Amino acid sequence: MYSLIASDLDGTLLLPDDTLGKYTRMVMRHLLDAGLHLVLATGRQQADVETLLDDSSLPLHLITSNGARISSACGGLTRCEALPDDVVQGLIEETRHSPDLIINLYGPSGWLIGREHDVSDFNRNPHFQPTVTRPDTWPTENVEKVFFFEQAKDHHVLLALQKRLEQRFGNRISTVFSFTWCLEVMASDVCKGHALKQLAEFLDVPIGACIAFGDGMNDIGMLSVAGKAAIMGTAHQDVTQALPDAQIIGACSDEAVARYLSKHVLAPIHSVARF
Repeated sequence: MYSLIASDLDGTLLLPDDTLGKYTRMVMRHLLDAGLHLVLATGRQQADVETLLDDSSLPLHLITSNGARISSACGGLTRCEALPDDVVQGLIEETRHSPDLIINLYGPSGWLIGREHDVSDFNRNPHFQPTVTRPDTWPTENVEKVFFFEQAKDHHVLLALQKRLEQRFGNRISTVFSFTWCLEVMASDVCKGHALKQLAEFLDVPIGACIAFGDGMNDIGMLSVAGKAAIMGTAHQDVTQALPDAQIIGACSDEAVARYLSKHVLAPIHSVARF
């Protein structure tokens, strides 16, 4: 039986319009009432996730900014792994004059973006949108992640950038793709998988008692450490190749995560309760 349930948001738990479906909310409530721990693990910033939930009565654990921030539902665990100040400055200097790159930052003042850009493919939450500000004026303290869009969504351009940044900063950074056209940079060793293990230890739950759901390359670490991994049918091929033993389920548009949990987690609990 699983006592810790972790799910990515975009392309996984959220509907395509960046909202939580009514059925998903109902299943989440039943899972919480059954005493299970629910974790939302996402590349989004915590303030973004909180506006999506708009329901403070759901005691959810949050892993945000790809694992840079952890917040337990009880408030007993709050942890943030920020990028070093000089690394943030170096990332800005390295890329701010590249015409095909749009640089972004998640920090204490929210989401900053270096110039006007259509972000609807990245975030449709009307309550959390970027502020356009010149990168040379950006703060460098308490930055959770710096990330880059490629203007023409050319993955190869970002692969070259990833190689360049890793050569310059070495093990002081960790990098991951949330989309093929979005490269994200966090502090060393930051990822959803490490954050999930830290949260499980805090909750005194064996990581083997965790089931995780995801669809993106930034979910691979989390899916790898969980006792069971379930991958969306729409997942990127790199995810399915990295986790050949993971179970493939449906699409976020059908609220497939909630339907899986209702059938495979809630139904057995209710069966035991009736017995």
